[in-house]
Amino acid sequence: MQLIAVLGATPTAHALARHRDAGGRYWLQALPHTPVERAVPALPWLGFAGALVFGDDARRDAAHVATRTAHHVGADGGDVVTVVGDATLVDAVGDAAVVDGLRHAGWDPRGARIVAIGDDAGTASLLAELAAAGASELTVVGRDAPAAERALPALPAGAHGAAVARRDPALPDLLARADAVVRGEDLLPPDGTWFGPHLTLVDVAPDLPGDWRRAARAAGAASVPWADVEAHRVAAAIQAVLGERVDAEPFLDVLHAP
Repeated sequence: MQLIAVLGATPTAHALARHRDAGGRYWLQALPHTPVERAVPALPWLGFAGALVFGDDARRDAAHVATRTAHHVGADGGDVVTVVGDATLVDAVGDAAVVDGLRHAGWDPRGARIVAIGDDAGTASLLAELAAAGASELTVVGRDAPAAERALPALPAGAHGAAVARRDPALPDLLARADAVVRGEDLLPPDGTWFGPHLTLVDVAPDLPGDWRRAARAAGAASVPWADVEAHRVAAAIQAVLGERVDAEPFLDVLHAP
């Protein structure tokens, strides 16, 4: 059984603190009292195959002390950083895993019109991954127009991007014709006229108010909660440590627990 450390202080880190794989492949162990900058170099000496690092501060500390990096680590990387036993930092597994999870749930991003509510770096990173997966129109809704424009990622040829403020008069029409709404921040209240069976609502941040999900369900729209998104990120991170496939199903149960 491989030991994998859990570093950081996010809701996900607390939920996973002592999770053990039913198949005996790995055991997650929290190190709550060990600073990340001390834990990462000590991982191989403590017998850990790697670590899951949660939270922006912990990520920065892990990146700073890792001896070698397997991938470039940027400020807009995935939510989960994986550190393997020789302190090699592996990043950017999070957003691809989210897209795979959406496909698994039956939603195909190819040709989709997507509206992302939130001008944070994480939302922008996921939009870039959705564009790479074939989404055709991507709109960022920010606190104001400059913030939205900064959050709009570079898009591949054939994809159309737009940036609007949350009070832009064009926003209701954009939302009404969207195939999916990706909600990273709580910037505006829902309107029932935006929803319908054609829509998929995806929450990519924890602790968002439930008003959007309730409105989506009432209109027959599909809703993907944050816990489902995070479960796929965690599974992809552990998979990067073990080098073998890890299913997201056990983490759905852990992260949905009250």
